[in-house]
Amino acid sequence: MTLFLPFYRPPWLLNSTARIFTPTKGLQMKSTRVHKNPGFTLVELLVVIVIIASLAAMALTLGPRMMEKARATESMQNIRQIVPLLTTYAADHSMTLPPIEGEVSMPDGSLETLQWNEVCLALLYPDKDVTDLNDKTWWEANKSILKNPKFKANTPENPGYAMNEMIAENIDPANAGDLSVKIPLSLIPDPARTPLVAPYNVFHYRFDDAQIGGFKAGIPKALLSDNKMPIVFVDGHLETMTPNEYKERKLSEMPDPER
Repeated sequence: MTLFLPFYRPPWLLNSTARIFTPTKGLQMKSTRVHKNPGFTLVELLVVIVIIASLAAMALTLGPRMMEKARATESMQNIRQIVPLLTTYAADHSMTLPPIEGEVSMPDGSLETLQWNEVCLALLYPDKDVTDLNDKTWWEANKSILKNPKFKANTPENPGYAMNEMIAENIDPANAGDLSVKIPLSLIPDPARTPLVAPYNVFHYRFDDAQIGGFKAGIPKALLSDNKMPIVFVDGHLETMTPNEYKERKLSEMPDPER
Protein backbone atom coordinates (compact mmCIF):
# COMPACT_ATOMS: atom_id res chain seq x y z
CA MET A 1 0.00 0.00 0.00
CA THR A 2 1.39 3.32 -1.11
CA LEU A 3 1.21 6.29 1.15
CA PHE A 4 0.98 9.80 -0.36
CA LEU A 5 2.40 12.45 1.86
CA PRO A 6 1.33 16.06 1.29
CA PHE A 7 4.00 18.06 -0.48
CA TYR A 8 5.56 20.49 1.86
CA ARG A 9 6.16 24.03 0.60
CA PRO A 10 8.27 26.45 2.54
CA PRO A 11 6.56 29.70 3.44
CA TRP A 12 8.78 31.73 1.11
CA LEU A 13 7.42 29.80 -1.90
CA LEU A 14 3.85 30.61 -1.00
CA ASN A 15 4.37 34.31 -1.96
CA SER A 16 3.13 34.82 -5.53
CA THR A 17 5.63 37.62 -6.21
CA ALA A 18 8.93 36.44 -7.73
CA ARG A 19 11.95 37.14 -5.61
CA ILE A 20 15.66 36.82 -6.16
CA PHE A 21 17.69 35.42 -3.29
CA THR A 22 21.29 36.08 -2.66
CA PRO A 23 23.29 34.30 0.02
CA THR A 24 24.66 36.39 2.81
CA LYS A 25 26.84 35.65 5.74
CA GLY A 26 25.87 32.57 7.67
CA LEU A 27 22.57 31.05 6.78
CA GLN A 28 20.67 34.33 6.32
CA MET A 29 19.04 35.02 2.93
CA LYS A 30 18.24 38.49 1.53
CA SER A 31 15.53 39.08 -1.05
CA THR A 32 15.59 41.89 -3.64
CA ARG A 33 12.49 42.89 -5.58
CA VAL A 34 12.95 43.39 -9.37
CA HIS A 35 11.90 46.87 -10.59
CA LYS A 36 11.03 47.35 -14.26
CA ASN A 37 12.08 50.61 -16.08
CA PRO A 38 8.84 52.22 -17.21
CA GLY A 39 10.54 54.24 -20.10
CA PHE A 40 8.79 57.15 -21.89
CA THR A 41 5.07 57.33 -22.30
CA LEU A 42 3.48 58.08 -25.67
CA VAL A 43 2.42 61.53 -24.47
CA GLU A 44 5.99 62.40 -23.44
CA LEU A 45 7.34 61.30 -26.81
CA LEU A 46 4.73 63.40 -28.62
CA VAL A 47 5.64 66.45 -26.55
CA VAL A 48 9.33 66.04 -27.44
CA ILE A 49 8.50 65.65 -31.14
CA VAL A 50 6.36 68.81 -31.10
CA ILE A 51 9.15 70.81 -29.43
CA ILE A 52 11.76 69.62 -31.94
CA ALA A 53 9.44 70.40 -34.86
CA SER A 54 8.79 73.91 -33.50
CA LEU A 55 12.51 74.61 -33.12
CA ALA A 56 13.18 73.36 -36.65
CA ALA A 57 10.43 75.59 -38.05
CA MET A 58 11.87 78.62 -36.24
CA ALA A 59 15.35 77.86 -37.60
CA LEU A 60 14.04 77.54 -41.16
CA THR A 61 12.12 80.80 -40.85
CA LEU A 62 14.54 83.01 -38.91
CA GLY A 63 17.82 81.56 -40.20
CA PRO A 64 17.63 82.96 -43.77
CA ARG A 65 16.41 86.32 -42.47
CA MET A 66 19.32 86.60 -40.07
CA MET A 67 21.79 85.67 -42.82
CA GLU A 68 20.26 88.22 -45.17
CA LYS A 69 20.50 90.88 -42.46
CA ALA A 70 24.16 90.01 -41.92
CA ARG A 71 24.89 90.31 -45.66
CA ALA A 72 23.13 93.68 -45.81
CA THR A 73 25.17 94.97 -42.86
CA GLU A 74 28.42 93.75 -44.42
CA SER A 75 27.51 95.34 -47.75
CA MET A 76 26.90 98.68 -46.05
CA GLN A 77 30.19 98.48 -44.14
CA ASN A 78 32.06 97.68 -47.36
CA ILE A 79 30.63 100.55 -49.37
CA ARG A 80 31.38 102.96 -46.53
CA GLN A 81 35.08 102.09 -46.82
CA ILE A 82 35.29 102.55 -50.59
CA VAL A 83 35.18 106.36 -50.69
CA PRO A 84 38.31 106.76 -48.50
CA LEU A 85 40.16 104.63 -51.06
CA LEU A 86 38.99 106.87 -53.90
CA THR A 87 39.92 110.04 -52.02
CA THR A 88 43.32 108.53 -51.20
CA TYR A 89 43.86 108.02 -54.91
CA ALA A 90 42.68 111.59 -55.58
CA ALA A 91 45.11 113.01 -53.01
CA ASP A 92 47.99 111.38 -54.91
CA HIS A 93 46.71 112.48 -58.34
CA SER A 94 46.08 116.22 -58.15
CA MET A 95 42.74 115.76 -56.36
CA THR A 96 41.26 113.91 -59.31
CA LEU A 97 39.05 110.83 -59.06
CA PRO A 98 40.11 107.78 -61.08
CA PRO A 99 38.22 107.10 -64.30
CA ILE A 100 35.43 104.57 -64.20
CA GLU A 101 37.47 102.70 -66.79
CA GLY A 102 40.57 104.20 -68.36
CA GLU A 103 44.31 104.74 -68.20
CA VAL A 104 45.76 105.01 -64.73
CA SER A 105 49.36 105.77 -63.81
CA MET A 106 50.96 103.01 -61.77
CA PRO A 107 53.58 103.48 -59.02
CA ASP A 108 56.34 102.41 -61.43
CA GLY A 109 55.31 105.13 -63.89
CA SER A 110 53.61 102.82 -66.38
CA LEU A 111 50.03 103.24 -67.61
CA GLU A 112 47.39 100.58 -67.14
CA THR A 113 43.79 100.54 -68.34
CA LEU A 114 41.84 99.74 -65.18
CA GLN A 115 38.36 99.98 -63.79
CA TRP A 116 37.81 102.15 -60.73
CA ASN A 117 37.33 99.07 -58.54
CA GLU A 118 40.65 97.63 -59.76
CA VAL A 119 42.31 100.88 -58.73
CA CYS A 120 40.87 100.43 -55.23
CA LEU A 121 42.09 96.83 -55.11
CA ALA A 122 45.58 97.98 -56.11
CA LEU A 123 45.53 100.43 -53.18
CA LEU A 124 44.35 97.72 -50.79
CA TYR A 125 46.96 95.19 -51.96
CA PRO A 126 50.02 97.21 -53.06
CA ASP A 127 52.25 94.12 -53.06
CA LYS A 128 50.04 92.26 -55.55
CA ASP A 129 50.23 92.59 -59.30
CA VAL A 130 47.07 93.93 -60.93
CA THR A 131 46.74 90.82 -63.07
CA ASP A 132 46.76 88.69 -59.91
CA LEU A 133 43.95 90.78 -58.46
CA ASN A 134 41.83 89.97 -61.50
CA ASP A 135 42.39 86.25 -61.12
CA LYS A 136 39.11 84.48 -60.33
CA THR A 137 40.78 82.02 -57.96
CA TRP A 138 42.34 84.84 -55.94
CA TRP A 139 39.04 86.74 -55.96
CA GLU A 140 37.06 83.84 -54.59
CA ALA A 141 39.67 83.03 -51.93
CA ASN A 142 39.87 86.58 -50.52
CA LYS A 143 37.20 88.56 -48.73
CA SER A 144 37.72 92.03 -50.16
CA ILE A 145 35.62 95.07 -49.28
CA LEU A 146 35.11 95.51 -53.03
CA LYS A 147 33.08 92.27 -53.07
CA ASN A 148 29.38 92.81 -52.46
CA PRO A 149 28.08 89.85 -50.38
CA LYS A 150 24.53 90.45 -51.64
CA PHE A 151 25.63 90.00 -55.26
CA LYS A 152 26.13 86.25 -55.65
CA ALA A 153 27.57 86.56 -59.16
CA ASN A 154 30.29 89.04 -58.13
CA THR A 155 33.53 88.92 -60.14
CA PRO A 156 36.67 91.11 -60.28
CA GLU A 157 35.10 92.91 -63.26
CA ASN A 158 31.64 93.32 -61.70
CA PRO A 159 32.05 93.21 -57.91
CA GLY A 160 28.52 94.30 -57.05
CA TYR A 161 29.40 97.98 -56.48
CA ALA A 162 29.28 100.65 -59.17
CA MET A 163 30.60 104.17 -59.71
CA ASN A 164 28.29 106.98 -60.83
CA GLU A 165 28.90 107.77 -64.50
CA MET A 166 26.43 110.68 -64.40
CA ILE A 167 28.94 112.86 -62.54
CA ALA A 168 31.08 113.36 -65.65
CA GLU A 169 28.03 113.73 -67.89
CA ASN A 170 26.39 116.35 -65.66
CA ILE A 171 29.62 118.36 -65.50
CA ASP A 172 29.92 118.31 -69.29
CA PRO A 173 27.28 116.68 -71.55
CA ALA A 174 30.05 115.96 -74.03
CA ASN A 175 31.30 113.33 -71.57
CA ALA A 176 28.14 111.22 -72.00
CA GLY A 177 29.08 107.57 -72.37
CA ASP A 178 32.79 108.23 -71.86
CA LEU A 179 33.97 106.15 -68.89
CA SER A 180 37.59 107.27 -69.22
CA VAL A 181 36.98 110.82 -67.91
CA LYS A 182 39.01 111.78 -64.84
CA ILE A 183 36.97 114.15 -62.67
CA PRO A 184 38.67 116.84 -60.56
CA LEU A 185 36.95 117.12 -57.19
CA SER A 186 36.98 120.91 -57.60
CA LEU A 187 34.34 120.56 -60.35
CA ILE A 188 31.85 119.01 -57.93
CA PRO A 189 30.19 121.99 -56.22
CA ASP A 190 28.01 120.00 -53.83
CA PRO A 191 29.80 116.79 -52.77
CA ALA A 192 27.23 116.16 -50.01
CA ARG A 193 24.47 115.79 -52.63
CA THR A 194 26.47 114.00 -55.32
CA PRO A 195 26.24 110.18 -55.19
CA LEU A 196 29.49 108.37 -55.92
CA VAL A 197 29.15 104.61 -55.31
CA ALA A 198 26.08 102.36 -55.11
CA PRO A 199 25.32 98.64 -55.30
CA TYR A 200 24.70 97.44 -58.84
CA ASN A 201 25.30 94.40 -61.00
CA VAL A 202 27.81 96.13 -63.31
CA PHE A 203 30.73 98.38 -62.35
CA HIS A 204 29.11 101.69 -63.41
CA TYR A 205 25.60 103.09 -63.08
CA ARG A 206 23.37 105.92 -64.23
CA PHE A 207 20.22 105.34 -62.18
CA ASP A 208 18.17 107.21 -64.73
CA ASP A 209 14.50 106.33 -65.23
CA ALA A 210 15.31 103.14 -67.12
CA GLN A 211 17.72 101.76 -64.51
CA ILE A 212 15.52 102.79 -61.60
CA GLY A 213 12.67 100.85 -63.18
CA GLY A 214 14.95 97.80 -63.36
CA PHE A 215 15.00 97.56 -59.56
CA LYS A 216 11.45 96.18 -59.62
CA ALA A 217 12.72 92.71 -60.51
CA GLY A 218 15.79 90.65 -61.36
CA ILE A 219 19.33 91.05 -60.07
CA PRO A 220 19.09 94.76 -59.10
CA LYS A 221 16.15 94.01 -56.80
CA ALA A 222 18.20 91.32 -55.02
CA LEU A 223 20.75 94.00 -54.08
CA LEU A 224 18.18 95.92 -52.04
CA SER A 225 17.66 95.46 -48.30
CA ASP A 226 14.10 96.18 -47.12
CA ASN A 227 13.62 97.76 -50.56
CA LYS A 228 16.45 100.22 -49.86
CA MET A 229 20.00 100.57 -51.14
CA PRO A 230 23.02 102.20 -49.51
CA ILE A 231 24.40 105.20 -51.38
CA VAL A 232 27.75 106.74 -50.47
CA PHE A 233 28.29 110.36 -51.52
CA VAL A 234 31.42 112.21 -52.64
CA ASP A 235 31.89 113.75 -49.19
CA GLY A 236 31.95 110.24 -47.66
CA HIS A 237 28.59 110.12 -45.87
CA LEU A 238 26.18 107.26 -46.47
CA GLU A 239 22.42 107.20 -46.86
CA THR A 240 19.92 104.40 -47.47
CA MET A 241 16.99 105.06 -49.77
CA THR A 242 14.58 103.36 -52.12
CA PRO A 243 15.21 103.63 -55.88
CA ASN A 244 12.15 105.86 -56.17
CA GLU A 245 13.55 108.20 -53.51
CA TYR A 246 16.76 108.44 -55.51
CA LYS A 247 14.67 109.45 -58.52
CA GLU A 248 12.45 111.90 -56.59
CA ARG A 249 15.48 113.68 -55.14
CA LYS A 250 16.86 114.01 -58.69
CA LEU A 251 20.21 112.67 -57.59
CA SER A 252 20.94 111.46 -61.12
CA GLU A 253 21.19 115.16 -62.07
CA MET A 254 23.96 115.84 -59.59
CA PRO A 255 26.31 117.57 -59.61
CA ASP A 256 24.60 120.63 -61.01
CA PRO A 257 27.35 123.00 -62.27
CA GLU A 258 24.94 125.95 -62.10
CA ARG A 259 24.54 125.65 -58.32
